[in-house]
Amino acid sequence: MNTTPDISYHLTIDVVLKIHAEATARFGGLDFVREMSLLESTMEALHSTFTDQLPSMDVIEMGAAYLFYMSKNHLFVDGNKRTALGSCITFLRLNGIQTAPDSPEWERLVKAVAASKMNRSEATRALRGLISSDSSSAIPMEFAEAV
Repeated sequence: MNTTPDISYHLTIDVVLKIHAEATARFGGLDFVREMSLLESTMEALHSTFTDQLPSMDVIEMGAAYLFYMSKNHLFVDGNKRTALGSCITFLRLNGIQTAPDSPEWERLVKAVAASKMNRSEATRALRGLISSDSSSAIPMEFAEAV
């Protein structure tokens, strides 16, 4: 699996808004942006981070950045964790990384990140573990127990 492509596809604000709308329609909650300028600055910061750290930053690390910053910044009235995880997964899939987010570890990951129990590096390591096929327990117990 090549996790450092020559070209990577990034999410736009419109795509994130669609992910959020789908998440709230499917699982409940209000489909409102808390503050559009905060969403815009978060997306700009993400894209700036990617530009500044290329070529050393790979797709999984970028996906973890989407998860990390979007869940921490509370961009929406409801559905922040679902939107952050949905954005991470969408980004990974757009860039050729297939995921199967059907285990409790995915939920533990996003909850640990949102609760500030993991920094971005730890979230990246956990995400790599979830994506790898031989992952049995990608979220270390100290993080899982903390949420």
